[in-house]
Amino acid sequence: MKVTALEQISRTVSSQNAGEDLRALYQSARRLARSDDVEVLLNILVEDISRATELERLVVLLQNEHDSSFEGKVFAGYRKFCPNARIAFGEMGRLLRKVYEDKAPLHVEGTEPFFRPDSALFKCGIFRNVYNEAETNRRQSVNLCVRDINPLELRADGVGQYGHYSILELNRHDLFLHSLLGDVSSFVILPIYDDRLFYGYILADKIYADGSVTYEEIRLAAAMANHGALAIGRARNQNRMLRKISIQNTDILEAHVHLSQRLEEIEELKSFYQSIMQNLRSGLITVDIYMKISDVNKAAEISLGYSRDELLGKPLDFVFSDSDERKQCLFVDTAEDLDVDLGYLSEVSFRKRGGEVVPMEACFSVIIDSNDDISGLSCIFRDISKRKLLEQNMARIDKLASLGELAAGMAHEIRNPLAGIGGALQILARNYDDDDPNQTIFQEVLRQIKRLDSFVKNLLQFARPNPLTFSPVKLDQLLDRVLFLVASQIEEKKIRVDCQYAENSPFSEGDEGQLQQVFLNIILNALDAMEEGGTLTVNTCWERQSGKCEPDHQCIGSPCGPDVDTILVSIKDTGKGIGEESLEMIFNPFHTTKSNGTGLGLAISHRIIEQHHGSIFVTSQTGTGSTFTVSLPLLQQGGTGKRLKEKGKNG
Repeated sequence: MKVTALEQISRTVSSQNAGEDLRALYQSARRLARSDDVEVLLNILVEDISRATELERLVVLLQNEHDSSFEGKVFAGYRKFCPNARIAFGEMGRLLRKVYEDKAPLHVEGTEPFFRPDSALFKCGIFRNVYNEAETNRRQSVNLCVRDINPLELRADGVGQYGHYSILELNRHDLFLHSLLGDVSSFVILPIYDDRLFYGYILADKIYADGSVTYEEIRLAAAMANHGALAIGRARNQNRMLRKISIQNTDILEAHVHLSQRLEEIEELKSFYQSIMQNLRSGLITVDIYMKISDVNKAAEISLGYSRDELLGKPLDFVFSDSDERKQCLFVDTAEDLDVDLGYLSEVSFRKRGGEVVPMEACFSVIIDSNDDISGLSCIFRDISKRKLLEQNMARIDKLASLGELAAGMAHEIRNPLAGIGGALQILARNYDDDDPNQTIFQEVLRQIKRLDSFVKNLLQFARPNPLTFSPVKLDQLLDRVLFLVASQIEEKKIRVDCQYAENSPFSEGDEGQLQQVFLNIILNALDAMEEGGTLTVNTCWERQSGKCEPDHQCIGSPCGPDVDTILVSIKDTGKGIGEESLEMIFNPFHTTKSNGTGLGLAISHRIIEQHHGSIFVTSQTGTGSTFTVSLPLLQQGGTGKRLKEKGKNG
């Protein structure tokens, strides 16, 4: 190529108006600011350059963030299918490397096709644009590349606005650029660069018009590419930040799992543990590091009688009783000493909503966060009042068994001498007249002997209960007969009797005579406890499964849960009540608060109910009265009494 031709290229002036160029650049910048998707930004950039210039074909090579290779992303103006272009950084030709190093557009110009496979080595002249040499922004410069130019033909001061001539040797045919551009003589390579990072290239030409790319078209396209680089950098930074956030929030998944999938798994896991927590049969309370209740499960709400909202935020000792152990179980200062794996097992008295104090078996464990720091405590507890009552009952049974053996032996040894003493006194009494003072003494001694004999009989009955004869029993009829037997005492003390029997109540199964003795003992005790004008209330109930007949007190004896098919008899008085110290020992033999009582009536009653595989329990409040409740099994359909009879033998 001659120097005159190069001068002609350097003096090319765009026919576009400068104002129109600025308007096109402004509109392109606004469009690029509307999206954060790199693919969309590249398409906008190519579309705006094609619209603002006469460039006909454009190819965008975008650098991959992971392996630094370059891949063709946008192909505009191609009339035939263009294969997916991809090249590694180390395999790029010298032209692409030149643009990467200078970060400036490279204008390739000539009169013949640039990629001519006529030699393995050819030289190109590179002219540096010095149009704005006084300014420091290198992106404003445009380098010019001309093939096979003779440096001797150049003037010393360069050609027009181009200077700084240098030689670029291409040691091989650039197959990659040739595959994208074909036999083209004039094209431009624009860098996509934002003063910090290099994102890729834009290749453009006018192959269909067979024209040269003008200097002004390159400057305008380069300016748009600069805005595009800023938008791509912003989009990549934002996407990188989103990926970083996604990785941070998916610590147990691989990096490629989407944040939404991780959140769904976390929600499922949360629901899973919430389901386990809420379905626990034991109560569960969690507290934070300030010992404030942070969560409770349904069993805890039912056990304590409080709703979840009423417990949240309350101190842990809110649910403890007012005893000294309340402070001993807080572990505020000793939480770090708790066994992380096993926790601390203790028996703690909890206070229910109504003020009732209930013994609970509680396990306190520390809650560890992801940093292995203590973030709170968990307390798993369950009501052990029935277990304690059962333990007391078992201890009572063991004690009664030993006492029964002793009582049986004593009763047998005492009863025979009593019979002899009574017979001897009767013989001696015959020697005195009826009006003799000694006769009065003999009669009094005989009365005391009979009383002692009665006591020994009761003691023997307690020690060795009589065999039971089971048969169907209608409890309301049995209770009416018992009330008839004590009618004189009721009338004498002017007691009001209120009987409320369940309608259509089924038969129970038991020994009618023994059950009559049980209810007679309870009613006589109730009459003795009341002053004149009191009220005796007798109820029966059997609709346990419907929830209408659920006792609010603890059983003493066999379990009496709502799933047991039983009938309840409740006898309530308005007497002086039973003191708390006597309430626990009321069924123990020889325990009595009466001056003339033996303390065997309720003990024998308790033994009889045990033989019937039922239960007896009592509630009392000093000054307001007591309530005895007896639970007995219902007669099974088709039952003949053999079932409970066999149980009675085995029991």
